[in-house]
Amino acid sequence: MTTLQDYITQVRLLLHDTNANFWTNDQLTLYINQARVQLVRDTGCNRILQTSATVTNQETYTYGSLPNSNNTIDVININIYWGNTRIPLNYLAWSNFNAQLRYWQSYYNRPIAYSIYGTGTIYLGPVPDQVYVMELDTVVLPDPLVALTDVETIPDSWISPVSYYAAHQAKYQEQSYGESELFKAEYQKKVQNTLSTAFTRRLPTQYLQVN
Repeated sequence: MTTLQDYITQVRLLLHDTNANFWTNDQLTLYINQARVQLVRDTGCNRILQTSATVTNQETYTYGSLPNSNNTIDVININIYWGNTRIPLNYLAWSNFNAQLRYWQSYYNRPIAYSIYGTGTIYLGPVPDQVYVMELDTVVLPDPLVALTDVETIPDSWISPVSYYAAHQAKYQEQSYGESELFKAEYQKKVQNTLSTAFTRRLPTQYLQVN
């Protein structure tokens, strides 16, 4: 388990500041939390299943209405509970969704697909004819680490780039732009190495057969 103290130690080693002569813990904590947010935005690695519900005759649902509220930055999959079955919704790009499932304005039924409009609105189609429980596979920004003993919630296999981005931020604020760019490049390499061993997919249809 990686703690905030572990992160601070790693960043100080990269910055050659093990005696805290140049950066305080508070400064490094700020940069570490910025790095954690950047990592999740770049990779979508902090995935959480959230439970919500449809509203009868309501087409749109915002990320802000979900349990993790405005920390939610993407929806990868949605399941609808219908009786004893869990039904995955197909994902359609907005143009296709708009053309195929929004033609009849007064058509209500069990949703079969969803689309994301803009940066935070979920559209369901057809418009729900009743209340359905929804299970959403989402990407969520991490809560800030505050105390030195706070434990990282991002999966351990993803966190190696964090200290490099934090070091990049520290050097940038110091106006050591050359060193800052070196740390940023190392961060990007670490991200690519991590992504090469993990895949995040949003399938257009859960039942597609690939020959």
